[in-house]
Amino acid sequence: MTVAIHIENLKIEQFRGIRQLSVSHLNHINLIVGDNNCGKTSFLEALLLLRNPGDFTNTLRIARMRDSLAMYGGISAYESLLTLFPHSSNEEETARMLSLQARCRGEDVLYLLEGNMKTIMLDLEEQNRIPRYSMRNFRKFKDSIPSECQAFQGNLLVRTGNNQDKAEINIHEYSTVSGRDITSRHLLNMVYLAPFDHLRGGNFSRILTNDPYKELCIQILQLFDPGITDLLLLKNENTNRPIECVKHKELGTMPLSSYGDGIKKVLSIASGIARAVDGVLLIDEVETAIHTRYFEDIFRFIASACRKFGVQVFITSHSIEAIDGFLSIVDYEKTTEQEDPISVVTLKKDWSSSLSYARVLSGRHVHQNREQFGFEVRL
Repeated sequence: MTVAIHIENLKIEQFRGIRQLSVSHLNHINLIVGDNNCGKTSFLEALLLLRNPGDFTNTLRIARMRDSLAMYGGISAYESLLTLFPHSSNEEETARMLSLQARCRGEDVLYLLEGNMKTIMLDLEEQNRIPRYSMRNFRKFKDSIPSECQAFQGNLLVRTGNNQDKAEINIHEYSTVSGRDITSRHLLNMVYLAPFDHLRGGNFSRILTNDPYKELCIQILQLFDPGITDLLLLKNENTNRPIECVKHKELGTMPLSSYGDGIKKVLSIASGIARAVDGVLLIDEVETAIHTRYFEDIFRFIASACRKFGVQVFITSHSIEAIDGFLSIVDYEKTTEQEDPISVVTLKKDWSSSLSYARVLSGRHVHQNREQFGFEVRL
């Protein structure tokens, strides 16, 4: 079976803490490693721009992913957008630009967002659209609505192969709408799993619609508890809301909430694979909530399922044990260099110049030279 490689390479410029970064030779399984604050999560977020590059709403969702209070009145969409651009030490500099270039399914893709920060006047209609008593604005607007504000005005350019589209972007600090989207096709099916997404639940729906896949998930859950025999979605008689349950041969039907985070994490990853069919899965900090004793079996499950469903996977990790766990799923004594499905991408940031660097090694190379890397895979 041919492994899925939907994204072959990419170049990131001016995105969050990444000033410039080029990564080539991407593989079916890509392990993204490096020290804290070297840009591993930013790397995954930049890839998310390829999900639907012409949809500015997609850009805003990525901008707000780190704002856990967004739905409760956290920072504005405008303020979130500005966090996508690297911080400038020059307060008078108003120009902003970020770009992503990639080779994606045989086509060259360019995403370019550029514009300027300006002070603009709000007309009466715009002032009336500002919520007076939102959690974010209550203190600001207790007495009056502002007549001017800060805004980002610019353009979003998207080029896919020989097709190019451009749209104007106008968003100010009180905007409730994003701007005009480019009419473009959805480029990639892409799913992002944050380190603690497994605590949210809601992972059963995709798993239960595919019986062979459900059986595969049950087998991996039996590593944690051999008594698990089935996964069920039952309705609460009082609220009529679905409850994720596990059927146990000795304990009967148990709510998933009664189990530990390890099982929830595995189900979250399984659901992510099911949602990312023929696309890309991004897993941030894969080792979260999983004990090292289960690494090899769970990572073998991830590799097998992703290969079966045509999913290219990008995985960040702080753990050398996690790297070892993934490398152990490949028999490098029997596998040729051309058949190696794993690439290890080590990121490093030079704080004196604010530049980022990447070294891409094959899984085979890391496996054969494991001892020289010490606790972390370093540049």
